[in-house]
Amino acid sequence: SLGDSVPLTDSALKVLLLDPGDEGTQRCRIGPATLAFLGARIGAPLRISLPTGRCLCTAWPRHDLADGYLQVDLTCRTAGVTARDLQGLTLDVGQLKLLACRQLKKATVKVVLKSSALKKSTPRAVLQETIRELLRNVYVSLHYVVTVAPNLENPVVYIEILSVDPLMDEAGQITPQTSIKIKEVVTFEWYRHLSEDTAKTSIAGLDDVGKSLKEMIDLPFRFPRTLKKLGLSLPNGVLLIGPPGVGKTLMVKAVAKEVGAFLVCISGPALYGSRPGEGEENLRRVFEKGREMSCEGPTILFIDEVDSLCPKRGSSNSAPEDRIVAQLLTLLDGVGSEGKMVIVAATNRPDALDPALRRPGRFDREVIIGTPTLMQRRSILQLLTSSMPISTDVDLVKLAEMTTGYVGADLTALCREAAMQASIYREW
Repeated sequence: SLGDSVPLTDSALKVLLLDPGDEGTQRCRIGPATLAFLGARIGAPLRISLPTGRCLCTAWPRHDLADGYLQVDLTCRTAGVTARDLQGLTLDVGQLKLLACRQLKKATVKVVLKSSALKKSTPRAVLQETIRELLRNVYVSLHYVVTVAPNLENPVVYIEILSVDPLMDEAGQITPQTSIKIKEVVTFEWYRHLSEDTAKTSIAGLDDVGKSLKEMIDLPFRFPRTLKKLGLSLPNGVLLIGPPGVGKTLMVKAVAKEVGAFLVCISGPALYGSRPGEGEENLRRVFEKGREMSCEGPTILFIDEVDSLCPKRGSSNSAPEDRIVAQLLTLLDGVGSEGKMVIVAATNRPDALDPALRRPGRFDREVIIGTPTLMQRRSILQLLTSSMPISTDVDLVKLAEMTTGYVGADLTALCREAAMQASIYREW
């Protein structure tokens, strides 16, 4: 420990860029006065509270022994903390806390690999040994994420600490004697999807329809074997029908987030290409991506504007469209029955769809979303104006009565235009 002879005259610590030699070492470089104030010996674990989360580092003196500065390695941190969060940041010394530390007997981890190909090709025993080596002498805390330095020979990107023994709120050190159990192995893309904002997306006015869609999608994900034993067919495809702007896409995204499914979104016109056969190739690639992600967990493949992709066959100049329709029918028939991937399509022109798409076994479940009712329009307006400084004399019930036939997109445009007019009036 550095003695207490150096006083701490300023509690503000300006965050500087990390020295290249400290990358991946879990070191935190601070001045001698800060070390003395914390009572930390060299190499002692520190928890640093940042605006977006926390990180766990070991205390080391700066090479120039200058006080008032801080350099942090984010090898072990909570999810959501990035190096970008440190740019131009100034911390108070109170945001640094010296932690007690014990050696861990056991630890359970989730491993994040670079790709699904590496997940298939890396033997479990090799992965176990790799994780043991990467975590050697690293300080960790419960639910923290250890970032692995990029390496061509190393398939691991992150290691998430799921549980530790003995259970503690501060820090534990993984030693060569620590028993490490790999509970789950996922790919980076799937992990990034799980780490995204999990706040519930509100679908005001569509709660009943959203509940119905959630049941159709969630039941096969949760109870595929039970449904199979009962002799019930799993819905491979769900067709959403509703006018433009009613919220079909928003509802699919909200349901996917609620059930924890990976969402692959495509637009029908975006699949077309300039050369013959490119549309079918793009369609096959999308379904292959869905199958790849369904190996990780529940997956929803969402096709927006499916009527433009699969119009009725039979017209004289529709050979490219006919081939894409035939390709989609083949791919829908090839979707497995294990309940890991569900195809959802949306259209505002159901009569323009090829009838073969709507037969049992393909898009055999249909959810119709009508124009919002009075109560639904009121709910939508309440949601849209919840974060707006509206006047006390604004009557949302009366406004809902005046907007018969308006869908969610129309009401959103109405509120936006009202806000713009109010801003212009205030400027004048």
